[in-house]
Amino acid sequence: MTTEYDPIAEEYAESKQLVFRMYSEVPNHLAMLGDVSGLRVLDLACGDGFYTRRIRNAGADCVLGVDVSAEMIDHALAQEAADPIGLHYRTCNATDLTSLSTDLFDLASTAFLFNCARNQQELLEMFRQITGQLRPGGRLCATVGDLGHQPNVDYSKYGMRTCIKNDLPEGAPYEITFLLESREFTITDFNHSLSTYQKMGEAVGLTFQGWYPCTVTPEGIQKYGEAFWRDWIESPCIWRFSAVKN
Repeated sequence: MTTEYDPIAEEYAESKQLVFRMYSEVPNHLAMLGDVSGLRVLDLACGDGFYTRRIRNAGADCVLGVDVSAEMIDHALAQEAADPIGLHYRTCNATDLTSLSTDLFDLASTAFLFNCARNQQELLEMFRQITGQLRPGGRLCATVGDLGHQPNVDYSKYGMRTCIKNDLPEGAPYEITFLLESREFTITDFNHSLSTYQKMGEAVGLTFQGWYPCTVTPEGIQKYGEAFWRDWIESPCIWRFSAVKN
């Protein structure tokens, strides 16, 4: 299945160098995962394996990366071939994970998967499928965007731009343009409230442990100054949650 990410696989990989990702999203997400030593980890919406490789290098025993984009998976496999560290990848839609390993995972990690759900039914199925891959007591750690509830905030200095003028209703699509140094590219996400994410997760047997807005690392503040990050902190558009399978 061709996805909107297939033509922009290289650009999306490059976007990991944008300032909001380097000094906020990435360190925050990895910190939320905690100690992964010896764990079986499922990395969903893995893209080119950005987090997958970091999780494995942090000591995870087995890491399986899953993405709906075959082009993204090809990039991930190419990296693994060039520098083998024992990763496995599958092209698979998060609404149907039944073809994955029968061995359950200790941890599921995902960044910006749930924003791809076009409606609540699809969102619920994502949660159901992921929860089904976790052992009892296993954790789901997710980073999600909340741009649909931050109208008229200019995030362009952090590396992305939207044209959201009003608070969006549930399921409404919106575009995010990523501002790379040499070019830009645009993806479409779908708006869901934090309470909707939690309701869907609880419906399939997850207990939420908390919601956390993205913070900025000391390195980011030192490099750009506190004033630079004020909009990012005061109008948080990226949140994280951790939940445990009952």
